[in-house]
Amino acid sequence: MKNLNFLKLFLATIFVTTTALFTGCVDDNDDTEAPRLEISPKTLVFNDEGFPVDGSQDYFEISANRKWTATVVDDKTWVTLSKMEGNGSDKVQVSIPEGITDEATVMIQISNKVGVLLTEKVTIRSGNVVPKVVIYNETFGTMDASSNPAVTNYVGWDTTGEGATNVTYTGEGTTIRNTGKSSAEASYEGSGPNVVFFSQTGVFQINKIALNAEQTTLKLTFGGNYSYKPEGATEWDNTFNTNQFNVALSSNGTEWVPISYTKNDGDSKEPYWIFATADFTLKHGINNIYIRFTASSVGNAFRLDDVTLSTGNGGQEIDLGTTDPTVSTTEASQINGTSATLGGSLVNMDIASTTEVGVEYIEYTGEVASINWDNATKAAAIEKATPWKVMITGLTADKQYAVRAYATTATGKIYGSIITFIATAPEPISIADLVTKIKATTTETPIDKDYVIQGIICGDPQSKNCSFGTLYLMTKGATTAGNAVTVYNTDIASETYSLGDEIKVILRKENTKMQVYNSSPQVSGFDPAEIEKISSDNEVIPVETTVDQLLDFVCMPVTIKNVTIEQAGTWKQEENKSVTHKFKVNGADLTVYINKGAEIFKDKPFAAKTGSITGIAAAYKTDAQILPRNLDDVKDFEITGPTIISVTPTQVNFPATGGEETITVEISNQGSSTLQIAPLNGILSAEIGTGNTVKVKAEANTGSEVKQDLVISLSTGGSITVPIKVAGAGENGYELIETIEALSAGKYLMAGYAETSNNGTVLNPYVYQIWQGTLSSSDLVTAAYQYKDNELIAKDTEQTGVEMELVEIAGKPNTYYIKIGDQYLYNPTTATNRKLKLQNTADESVEWKFENKNNGGITASNNEVYLVTANADSRFIRSYKLSSISSYKGIYFFKKK
Repeated sequence: MKNLNFLKLFLATIFVTTTALFTGCVDDNDDTEAPRLEISPKTLVFNDEGFPVDGSQDYFEISANRKWTATVVDDKTWVTLSKMEGNGSDKVQVSIPEGITDEATVMIQISNKVGVLLTEKVTIRSGNVVPKVVIYNETFGTMDASSNPAVTNYVGWDTTGEGATNVTYTGEGTTIRNTGKSSAEASYEGSGPNVVFFSQTGVFQINKIALNAEQTTLKLTFGGNYSYKPEGATEWDNTFNTNQFNVALSSNGTEWVPISYTKNDGDSKEPYWIFATADFTLKHGINNIYIRFTASSVGNAFRLDDVTLSTGNGGQEIDLGTTDPTVSTTEASQINGTSATLGGSLVNMDIASTTEVGVEYIEYTGEVASINWDNATKAAAIEKATPWKVMITGLTADKQYAVRAYATTATGKIYGSIITFIATAPEPISIADLVTKIKATTTETPIDKDYVIQGIICGDPQSKNCSFGTLYLMTKGATTAGNAVTVYNTDIASETYSLGDEIKVILRKENTKMQVYNSSPQVSGFDPAEIEKISSDNEVIPVETTVDQLLDFVCMPVTIKNVTIEQAGTWKQEENKSVTHKFKVNGADLTVYINKGAEIFKDKPFAAKTGSITGIAAAYKTDAQILPRNLDDVKDFEITGPTIISVTPTQVNFPATGGEETITVEISNQGSSTLQIAPLNGILSAEIGTGNTVKVKAEANTGSEVKQDLVISLSTGGSITVPIKVAGAGENGYELIETIEALSAGKYLMAGYAETSNNGTVLNPYVYQIWQGTLSSSDLVTAAYQYKDNELIAKDTEQTGVEMELVEIAGKPNTYYIKIGDQYLYNPTTATNRKLKLQNTADESVEWKFENKNNGGITASNNEVYLVTANADSRFIRSYKLSSISSYKGIYFFKKK
């Protein structure tokens, strides 16, 4: 019974979900590795029987270097995931019932105590679902709305979508506000902070969302909130009444047709935001659609956010008029001064009924109505399809043009409306000036105009020691800081570019964003098709700098001299996994980062020596790193002769009774070189075993603690030292572990700290677990052992001797399996049962890793140690400060000697 009792206590006290306590944890990347989150595949397609269709699968894989959470958004309860959270790379199984025709989104995020770091999405499609195309989306932006501007005066719109180019907004009794409960914490993927606020009878109208003829099966979604406290009442009314918040559609902004919608139960709980959905089918295709929201309540109580119109599977039929065939002219795009992309689409007609589609364009002055289209240039589309695009060249820069799309049918030509544009070329901007603009922003911000930048690729895209889709671009010949930028888009085919390529990149204001990301100036969202290669094989000369100035040259190639590492190693051992190495430069740390995709570094050893390292200056948050571009950048550390790379374990601790331990030695370029050892003495001895191993033996110790160093060397030179320790006879059977570095494989006890309260009573030591984010008195559990006045005391003598064992995992430093008796802790895969269990093998047991909070020692005041799962469903041990305890000492780990 004593083993069972301890196990119950152990399991009840130490494990907790990461998502509930993540804000209390140390950053999960103390080695400054940049955050990584990649998902594959990003779309899963099922048939109406609930099985994957041919070419799809029923799971997605997560590649991450952080704890992650998965959330099914928009209340799509028909989707079941095998795991809702995890740590590192993992596989998530998806199951759905039969008879579903719908689409759902799974949002995967990695976060730290500051907030969300990265987000990826997986689309789950079941039945005959039309792939979603976002036609219009509005989050209402992040502009300061403290003055509560009327919607007609607001300029901070965040309008996106393929049909959103000409959208305008009108309203009565509606303002933009950032007060009330934020939709960012809503039951759907809300944006926050700005929303539309309605007076008692407020109206908000979205005008002129562009559609094409094929877009008749549509889905409208939005977030809504109702919050009103009647006079004299003590409670707020948060019930969102759909009868008091009406939605209507129009094709012209004058004649309106009401549309019904459904909502989820978000108004039943904090923060009382509902997610509304209207699936509808237009009886006839139209060029533009208008949406109107009208509130009708006794008080100023309704809020609106995150309006999205997208393609869908259709639903209630809406007749907005007109069945006449028409042509729609699209806005000019990719305007480069002497060239542009023009186009159009068909409405209420089939492409097969046309013999030709294209555009007519003309330079003009004066009024559009006075244009003589007989003088226009006609350009037919190469492919007869709808919508169509036509690339136009030979324009005159800075001149004004008019364009109209056309379709030729058996009865003649049908023309679209006239669109005008000015053939303005993107403004050239130096990389240095662009960096200055970027550094003036604190969040992701659209650029203010069309720009074109030109520079030299200073990273090595072929080696892939950078984030996927990243090019490092610097000013040609630059040697001063602030002359490089990160050009990021996951659609960039990095293998088509090389170190030394000179390129030109057009950044369009309608899609390019800029921000400082991990201390690096970055542009993203541009069209990779607008990258033009100018020349190749340009010389790129790294700037010689020092560790303390590394961040000044972020995104630029630099060289740091007098770099030292005392222990040889391997740049990268595991496939598809990034790694960092700590080097020293005159006593200062230098973090060298190798990306997961940089396979040229895999299994390449480096020597313990001093030399120079070259690479891209980068950062994780504000911590400097250097990213070697290729093996030539680290050639000073190339191993040409036999070298000891590592030993496992790195230290050996014997109990007073003695024992045997085998040390495995990893050697690079061994050749004919052989192992040698310096002899140990007294009760310790060592001998060379087979396969580059050393066997260490310890006789029983009848005296005090014995410490010796085992020196393992090669016959051709080079050595490594392994500390050996034998516990003294008659000493306490467990020693207090004071640093994480002192942890190793072996048997342990865990104890809380016993404290004296204000009235002199000795209180029980406590540890705690938080279950799904709620801390209550039932979560506080008394520890089995207490640590008082430097003495370990078993509170219940029946439990004395019951231990947990840390079992070392080969090739994973500071990572262990936990074993109790002859069984391992096992992590079930079901999201509804998160408690750990025991099983007989380590095959599916959780890998556990020790981490410090605040980089403090285990016994340091106000510092804690976490035992964190290195994969799967995350748990950890930590201590809790009771208000009645005058000082805080935490949890202690004791290792059996």
